[in-house]
Amino acid sequence: MSAHESSWTLRRLHAGELPTQEAHRVREHAEACEACGATLRSFVDAQAAFEAEVPFEGFEAGVERARARQAAREPAARAQWARPLMAVAASVLVLVLARPLLESGGRADPVPPPGTGNRIKGGAGAELRIGGGVDPQRVANTDAPEALQPGERVRLGYTADAYRFVAALSVDAQGEVTPLYPESGDSLAVEPGAGQHWLPESVEFTGAGTERVVLVLTDAPVSMDALSDTARKAFTAAGRDVTRMAPLDVPGAQTQWILLKP
Repeated sequence: MSAHESSWTLRRLHAGELPTQEAHRVREHAEACEACGATLRSFVDAQAAFEAEVPFEGFEAGVERARARQAAREPAARAQWARPLMAVAASVLVLVLARPLLESGGRADPVPPPGTGNRIKGGAGAELRIGGGVDPQRVANTDAPEALQPGERVRLGYTADAYRFVAALSVDAQGEVTPLYPESGDSLAVEPGAGQHWLPESVEFTGAGTERVVLVLTDAPVSMDALSDTARKAFTAAGRDVTRMAPLDVPGAQTQWILLKP
């Protein structure tokens, strides 16, 4: 029997990234080799656990609710919402190195291990997951723009540590600010208990172009109107380039992701 395939080659096979001829050869080897077969199965199991941890919902009911909300608010609303119901199918485990959250008046901890989201000192952190489309779930990278595929939605998670309130908004390439969590009023009280919590709904961004998503953890509640105004000022200060926006001028900790809408 030939030598074992590398873990990287088996991962690429699982991801569908190998050329057809090479994929056929490696798959045949994995079927005959107990060690390589076990490695390949471990990728399936790991992705299944990753997918099950954060469910993405059935889309049809969410679209109807989004349409009703859009009609009641504004025709050009850019965010569609849906209630969590089920996980998307597992396909490939994606490992992402994420940058720490940006913190006002403090120094961030070193970059965490892959797949753990963004973390700052004391254990606070945030994560944006993408799912619900054809591609498998993945953790969005903060170091580079993350491309969305048609039909994909995002969910936001956070680890509050000592922070007591959480809020999130998005800014598109035209500078339009959309409050996400909550849609109005003051920021949300964090969920009780240690560990990571997930904001209750997923979001599908409509239209095309660039969208910046910002999650903020604070000690005191923040008005979404005030937070939105701060985001508009940051957009203007960046020369109306949403990709160059600085952290929002609010106390606490925040992280930002750049999404490229299809």
